[in-house]
Amino acid sequence: MTKSYTTQLRYILPLTLLYSAISLVGMFHHEIFGEEAQQLTIGRDSSSVIDVYQNMLYEGHVTLWNTLLYFITHYVSARPIYMQLFHLLVINCAVYLFLRYAPFNLTVKTLIIFGCYFLFVYSLVCRNYALGILLLFACCILMANPGRNMIRIGLVVVLMCFTHLFYVFAAVGIFLYLLVYVSGKRELYRRFVVFTCLFLFGAVSAVFETLRIPADGIVHIKTGLSWVNFDDISFGIKCFVRGYITDPPANVQYFWDKQYVQCLSDNTNIILALLLFACTLLFLRKSRKAILFYVPPVIFLTAFFTITGAAGTRYFGLYFIFFIAALWLAYYDGVNIFPKGNPGFIRKWAPRAFIYIILTDQLFTGVYMYEKDFKAPFSQANNTISYLKARHLDANFLAVDGYCPTLSAYLGKKTFYLNTDQFGSFCIWKRAYIPYPRKSLMDEISSSRHIKNLKTFILISNRDNAVNNDGAWQFNKLASFQGAITEGEDYYVYRVTKK
Repeated sequence: MTKSYTTQLRYILPLTLLYSAISLVGMFHHEIFGEEAQQLTIGRDSSSVIDVYQNMLYEGHVTLWNTLLYFITHYVSARPIYMQLFHLLVINCAVYLFLRYAPFNLTVKTLIIFGCYFLFVYSLVCRNYALGILLLFACCILMANPGRNMIRIGLVVVLMCFTHLFYVFAAVGIFLYLLVYVSGKRELYRRFVVFTCLFLFGAVSAVFETLRIPADGIVHIKTGLSWVNFDDISFGIKCFVRGYITDPPANVQYFWDKQYVQCLSDNTNIILALLLFACTLLFLRKSRKAILFYVPPVIFLTAFFTITGAAGTRYFGLYFIFFIAALWLAYYDGVNIFPKGNPGFIRKWAPRAFIYIILTDQLFTGVYMYEKDFKAPFSQANNTISYLKARHLDANFLAVDGYCPTLSAYLGKKTFYLNTDQFGSFCIWKRAYIPYPRKSLMDEISSSRHIKNLKTFILISNRDNAVNNDGAWQFNKLASFQGAITEGEDYYVYRVTKK
């Protein structure tokens, strides 16, 4: 039996309670924004689990998270706070498992859970990544004894694959890890066949769901070998750096999804990425199975960024999460994060310097993000809807300029979108619905079949100074809500009357 690792409850319970308290306070000061509201409204406005699957046609995501939100919004409450509470429960369970079973000292664990990923990115921002982290950590625990737990690992892997495509990449690593583990152990072959069937079912299903986006969707995936050029490849490689060095640019309002390293040259970032990757491999070099787990997800993630051009802190953080999991699995091969015994000066202090510099950097980033979100609204949608409800303006016809579901999430019902000329909540990512460049507000109003039949309505726009009192309409500005942390989530409210 492989040696497992457990930290005593008297050490981790105070940390878990402190983390829970801080994350709970942060949740009550975090307004959901477009990405979070998109998933909430898909669950809320779907009539069944099958409808969830159909409504996610343009999403490019698998459906487990949205299915859970369907049950929450239909059987608990559709208010955003209940999604946030559920998400907080998920990430707190992941943190407890990590603190209890991860084979790291308490200082490392503390720095990790109060770094930017666990304090903010995968905690206060409600997406499907926290659920994947919980399932991945559960796999790490079960893999202390892979022979006995192989079927259980397979079942967890299926759920991982149904959480996000990125966790399919981790599932590939787990498959390779177990493939090496069962080599020569004939008594485990039958269990491994069952695990393989479960893995293939989850992975193939997830890839199919991710790739079913219609041709008129806005998601851009480079075809053939068109991505084989310096700019695209260097972008993919730079994402690795952004997963570890998380400092946002100084003195910026819109810090979300931005890192200081973007200001560096491409060549500098590529060198940094190669050095960082080499350093992470040095930690795993004595565990072939851990390397086989770690390297494929890194390659797949980098290829994904290269081919799609997708960018986001929540994406890049998976590099770091996979490294944590790889260190965890390497422990089962007798590899400690820091060397024991009496190693030389460099062998003793270089690993500590690398880990603590990275974790301290992420700690400061996490505190910065948390403090910013505590003081300023992440989105002004909640304040806007509260203003409308307090003055009973929400009973009027509400026309929204700016295809964003956050207003609908806080309003609790569908709104009228000018850009699609129809009622809706979640975004349908069709090119026809999201033209580039964006149509002017006055063109949207004048071309709307619904608006022309109205005498008055309330307009909510996410762009300022976009109105003018033309020959047909009179605009009276009622309120403005500015200072949101995320771009496009400031709102301006008008009463519009036909002349």
